[in-house]
Amino acid sequence: MRGKCSVFARGFRALVVSFVSAGALTVPLIASATDWYGTFGVGQAGHEATGGDIAGAGFSGGVDGNDSGWKAMLGMVLWDKYVGAEFGYVDLGKASAKGTISGSAVTATSEATAYTASVVGLIPFGDQLGLTIRLGVSNPKADVTVTRAGVTTTSHATDMKIFGGMGFQYDFSKSTGVRLEAERFNMGSIGSPYVNLLTVGLVYHFGK
Repeated sequence: MRGKCSVFARGFRALVVSFVSAGALTVPLIASATDWYGTFGVGQAGHEATGGDIAGAGFSGGVDGNDSGWKAMLGMVLWDKYVGAEFGYVDLGKASAKGTISGSAVTATSEATAYTASVVGLIPFGDQLGLTIRLGVSNPKADVTVTRAGVTTTSHATDMKIFGGMGFQYDFSKSTGVRLEAERFNMGSIGSPYVNLLTVGLVYHFGK
């Protein structure tokens, strides 16, 4: 598994480099290299998971897929304020299950995080308000812990997936704004197959 994870990690780094290079070549009006911004958001994560996804086949019981989540992004303006490239880390919280398998008591959790690289477009509705559209790639990681009849096992998986989102951004000034955004993550092979994240957060442009 470690070898597989390292291969995905190298592939992810290479994809990020290609992502940035392609953006620099295809966008005709690149903003200054100093035109960077940061975002930080907090909110609610919803795991679309069944007990079988988390605990294993034959599970009978309850699943709680709601948890808090957060994300931090570093962005680079590519074209005025309308297109940016963002790179970040997302904590997607966890889903938990409690029940039985073949009469044995079972508890299980699936915790999810992801590194992301994406293009974000802004469709303005005026000088301050706009619709945001996000499309990119993520390197999601799932950590699943299952305790059955007093025995605990853990498993881990990482993958490369496309993700996307939409939201609204309101700019208070040239340097500061607030963003409300809904995103959907495909998680891959184990744990919750999909996670939806709703966040509200601050956008800050450096040097404005």
